[in-house]
Amino acid sequence: MTPDGAAAVPGGELLGGRYRLEQILGSGGMAIVWRATDLRLGRTVAIKLIADTLAADPAYLERFTREARTAAGLSHPNLVGVYDYAASAERPFLVMELVEGGTLADRIVRGAVDAEEVRAVARDLLSALACVHRAGILHRDIKPANVLLGSDGRARLTDFGIAHPEDATRLTQTGHLVGTIRYLAPELVEGAPPTVRSDLFALGVLLRELAGEGLAGHLRRLVERLADPDPARRPGSASEALAAIAPAVNEPARAAPDDAGPAPTETREQLPAPAPAARPARRDVRATAVPVIVTAIVLLLVVAFVLALDGDDDGGAADAPTAAGQPPLTLEGRLDQLDRIIRGEAP
Repeated sequence: MTPDGAAAVPGGELLGGRYRLEQILGSGGMAIVWRATDLRLGRTVAIKLIADTLAADPAYLERFTREARTAAGLSHPNLVGVYDYAASAERPFLVMELVEGGTLADRIVRGAVDAEEVRAVARDLLSALACVHRAGILHRDIKPANVLLGSDGRARLTDFGIAHPEDATRLTQTGHLVGTIRYLAPELVEGAPPTVRSDLFALGVLLRELAGEGLAGHLRRLVERLADPDPARRPGSASEALAAIAPAVNEPARAAPDDAGPAPTETREQLPAPAPAARPARRDVRATAVPVIVTAIVLLLVVAFVLALDGDDDGGAADAPTAAGQPPLTLEGRLDQLDRIIRGEAP
């Protein structure tokens, strides 16, 4: 131990001159993971110390440097953040975000996982893989032990082929490939190079293992596609698979009380067609049209009557006295007489 209580590392100094190792979080044949404190920034981190056997392998150190640099350049809420690395140190190490909450492997051991939790993990990991693949990296070792579950509920993907656990299987028939046999795509076992689709196969197997027999409907079909033995039948990218899972994420909930507001509907469902606008009843049209028609007929009769009277005037009868000895009616008088007849006031 150092005078300030820091854990000793080879040479008796702090790791990298700033990291105090405090507690072992996990270990394997290729690395030991420590909880540590970054004394310079005052934050708690996780540090992966590479095994001595790998530290002496120049080819591994070259890959470690390349992938550590790439991982450090990635930023995504569903990826474990990489803060620092040292490939040339006596004990190469990687400094990462500390995620407390256990691994997905621990979650599977605890028991049943419902469909909603499977959906959330699938969405998180597909989103992470889309980011990783866009950066030109293949993960190559997706499995529950490499997924961390944070206390915030988010799943985070870690270990980008930088230091594989002791249960990793190496295939050397056509090159050097690292992966865990349970999650290896069939084409990799046959010697084909890893691809985006081989990462998706591993994720499909992981999700099927997580869900057990509890999958149904849309999500089950997606997992079957991801874990299809034929790579041509798998989604072409993590982004494509993520888009395919989106409708399942928005499935409607059970009926809620009336005051809870409308429940969200699944995007694949068709909304009911709006009701056709109400047509005005025929009796309303008639009620409007009849008075207009009657008025028009009466006006026509008045015009005809007046024209007839004018015709009589033109014939010279206007100057003759009436049978009762009364003077002839003027045009105004005749119109008044016609009005009384229409109202029923005169015979």
